[in-house]
Amino acid sequence: MISLTIYLLCHNRPDDARRAMLTILTQFDKVFNLIVSDNSSDDRVERLVCNEFPGVTYIRRQPMLTALAHFNQCINEDESDYFCLFHDDDVLKPDFVTAMKKLIQSHPSAIAFGCNSFIEEFDRLTPNLFFKSARQVDLIKNARALATRYFARSQSGIAPFPGYIYNRKMVGDIRFPVAGGKYADVAWLLSLANQGPIVWLNQALMTYRLHTGNDSNAESRRDRLSLLAYLKKNRTIFGDEILQDYRCSFIYKTIRREGCQMTPKRNALACRFLNHYQWSRYARISTYLALAQRAFVKLKGR
Repeated sequence: MISLTIYLLCHNRPDDARRAMLTILTQFDKVFNLIVSDNSSDDRVERLVCNEFPGVTYIRRQPMLTALAHFNQCINEDESDYFCLFHDDDVLKPDFVTAMKKLIQSHPSAIAFGCNSFIEEFDRLTPNLFFKSARQVDLIKNARALATRYFARSQSGIAPFPGYIYNRKMVGDIRFPVAGGKYADVAWLLSLANQGPIVWLNQALMTYRLHTGNDSNAESRRDRLSLLAYLKKNRTIFGDEILQDYRCSFIYKTIRREGCQMTPKRNALACRFLNHYQWSRYARISTYLALAQRAFVKLKGR
């Protein structure tokens, strides 16, 4: 039997936490542990759990931890076979545990398992899904393949981070880089994919909520550069094409789109890079394969 722990990571959002907890507790498959890990600066979530969910395991983080240290502390404490680091502002579909356990059983050698997701933008459910695939199950075989799905400009989306379940034994001592900034979750997943395959389920088993409190809504060039440094440090794993894709989409194009002040020398450098990138991208076979796959998925979805 699979032992699974779902950590609900909370921070000053009791109403959202209540909504998330209800969707976790109403799973069809109830054979799992739920732990509310409260990293709040006040006691509102604590009072919520005490008054409305007295049977749920509750841990208060005092003193407060940084977001990444909070992730790592939950991993350090986990004693189950598999664990999920779920966020208090998202919600699960009632068949999440059932479907993900089946995925785990069919891919016992995988280090992590993700699922597709509906998207709720400012209290409005959109018709879009987080990613599109022609297959019911996508096997991401290594870190380079995962990086391609994240950064290549012809790809069809990714599995949302809160919906991942991890193989505790295979995760071992791998942890979030506490100085990695807001995109450290990407570096974490890439590090995991370097140790074993990652599996994505095309079925939407959660709803990812976009709202004014989302940290991901704000772009941070410093943190983007931190992730670029990680990719450069592991250039032998990811290859030059991934670095080019990342620089284009998340560094140079962002700078020019935002109209940021650049010296003439830096502007000329950016122009040369983008011009070269445009030609080199269309010289790759992988670009046309990805474009063909996107077209096939779009046609299949009609």
